[in-house]
Amino acid sequence: MLVLKTASAEVLDLAFSPDSRAVAAAVDGAHVFLWNLDSPNIAPVRLDLGGKYRAGGLRFSATGRRLEWQLATGYRVYDRDERDATNEYPSFLTTATVWKVGPAGDRIVSSHGMPDHFLAGWQFKDGDWVRQWVLSTRELSVESVTISPSGDRFAMLTRPAAPGRWWDQPMRLEVRDLSSSAGLSDGTYPYSYAGKLWFRPTGAAVVGIHGMTLLSWSLPAGGAPRLTRNDNRKHFTALAYHPNGRRLFVTSNDETVNEFDADTLDRTNRYTWQLDRLSAIAVSPDGSLAAAGSATGDVVVWDLE
Repeated sequence: MLVLKTASAEVLDLAFSPDSRAVAAAVDGAHVFLWNLDSPNIAPVRLDLGGKYRAGGLRFSATGRRLEWQLATGYRVYDRDERDATNEYPSFLTTATVWKVGPAGDRIVSSHGMPDHFLAGWQFKDGDWVRQWVLSTRELSVESVTISPSGDRFAMLTRPAAPGRWWDQPMRLEVRDLSSSAGLSDGTYPYSYAGKLWFRPTGAAVVGIHGMTLLSWSLPAGGAPRLTRNDNRKHFTALAYHPNGRRLFVTSNDETVNEFDADTLDRTNRYTWQLDRLSAIAVSPDGSLAAAGSATGDVVVWDLE
């Protein structure tokens, strides 16, 4: 077990490099920190955020030589070989209220508000972002957009945005094709406000967090989610799958990481770290390591094998 120090603020996101030899942490209002875990004297590279950080967008490129994170109207790219960072601002993101990047970095789903209200899918082709589809959201409220690890689908929570008390309308899960926006699956959502969503690596499920409850929708069936409540009164805060898709790690609003069987949602293990409440988690691509970040800036890295 290794504890890495950042700043005295909440760790918002964690990411491992593809070779599992580096880990990065985005810290609220501070910096992005990058560690080489093979170094005999592990010290972080401290990277300026470069703008207002948008949570959920920290990722390494497929080669691991670039570290990227989302900003309010674009993204920042750090080249680990050149040791230089640049900001990129695709013009269509200046009007986006929400946007998500696919795992390969060449697809984006963006949500836009006034005056047009639409959801759009983009693909990077021949050096530019090309719009693939547009879905009107003038009468649809969209939240919690997420893209599958395979990059072929996206999920979101929606409800009618008709005049009146639209916020009282029931929400539902929608899963759509990323290349065309065609509907693939849908499910019920038993709460009045949206929680976070993730895809299972195998594509067999979408999971979500709402307060003290873990939700899981089987795909492509959709329908009603399976619900699993925490065994204390602490809220779940973040989750990450083992790359084999069979183990699910969920941080709680205390010092614990709960491990669940991804098929049954039965709790199979619990890790307790003396790091204040936990707020972020990641599992290395080779499945050998996990990392969890705390509300006070500490990151714990431990062996899973």
